[in-house]
Amino acid sequence: MRTVGLKHMLRRAGMPAAAAAAVLMVGGCGGGADNAMTDPHAGSTTSQGSSSAAGVVLNLSGSEYSFAPTALTAVPGSTTIRFTNKGAMEHDFTIKALGVKLTAQPGKTAETTVTLTSGTYKTYCSVPGHRQSGMQGTLAVS
Repeated sequence: MRTVGLKHMLRRAGMPAAAAAAVLMVGGCGGGADNAMTDPHAGSTTSQGSSSAAGVVLNLSGSEYSFAPTALTAVPGSTTIRFTNKGAMEHDFTIKALGVKLTAQPGKTAETTVTLTSGTYKTYCSVPGHRQSGMQGTLAVS
C-alpha cells in the first residue's frame, strides 16, 4: 500500500480539492466552546455574552438551587437574556434594578431583550426561599 502525502494529493486534485482540504484542516482545529451557555456540570461560574444574528445574547440556566453560570458579564447596549429552567420546579431569573423577571416552567426557556448600562447588578430567583438557598449571582456590565 502506497502512502500519499497531502502535498501530492493537492497537486493531483487541483484547486477545488485544495480549498476543501484547507477548510477541513481549519475546521478540525476549531473545537470552539460556546461562551454563551455554560454547562452547569462543567464547573464554570462565569459567562460572557456572545454575538449572534440577533445581537448579544446572555444564556444561563437554573435548577434547584443555583444558576449556571452565577456570574455574567456583558457590554452596555441591547442584550437578549435567555433563561432555561433545567430544574424540576418553576424558577425565575430576576434583576430587580433593570426590571427583568424571566419565569420558566421546568424544561422551558424564557427570554427578553434589554438595554444594559454600565454597573454591577444582583441576580436571583424570586421564588420564596430560592434566593436564600443559593439561587443568586451577578451581572457585570462594562
